[in-house]
Amino acid sequence: MLGQKQAKAEANHHGQLSEIQERARTHNRKVQLVRQRRDSQERVFVERVQGTLEQKLTSAEERQTQLLSSIQLRAKTHNELAAAKKQSKVEKEEQALDSKKTQIEEKLTRAATKRQDPAEKARAYNAKVQERRETLVNETQEAADLRKARIEAKLNEAASRREEVIERMKAAAAQSAAPRVNSSQSPAKYPAEAAADTAAAEE
Repeated sequence: MLGQKQAKAEANHHGQLSEIQERARTHNRKVQLVRQRRDSQERVFVERVQGTLEQKLTSAEERQTQLLSSIQLRAKTHNELAAAKKQSKVEKEEQALDSKKTQIEEKLTRAATKRQDPAEKARAYNAKVQERRETLVNETQEAADLRKARIEAKLNEAASRREEVIERMKAAAAQSAAPRVNSSQSPAKYPAEAAADTAAAEE
């Protein structure tokens, strides 16, 4: 009896131990699963956070690169404008200096011209007088030539009229039937032609 009770008690104790162990194993498996799930979730979260951080870092680097490029471009533009302004200022200063130099040279030239020696002034005056004299002589000669040409034209015109009068007188004498008419009477018949000849001869 006692042995049976002990065996039964041991069997019960063994069964309880087995049940406790099984429950412990089940609990451990659950804990392991929960831990694995939690580790997986944490790993996914960490990877997600790392990906987000890397993306943010990449975006930040790109923005920084763009900002640096923009700053460099603005600095380059500013430097070019400053250099252009400086070059323009230098050119304006050089132009101003050249202009002042030219003005000074012109003033010196005028002053030197005003300070020329009396002999040079006398030669210049004599040259002007000689030029005026030659101009006056040429003008006088041209006027005389013009008057001469006019007189020659009048004489030629008078000679032409005289020839016409003579021809008319010859024609009239030839047409006249009276033998008593001679050439001495023709001026009386043509007093106008005779007066024209006289006037032409006087001119």
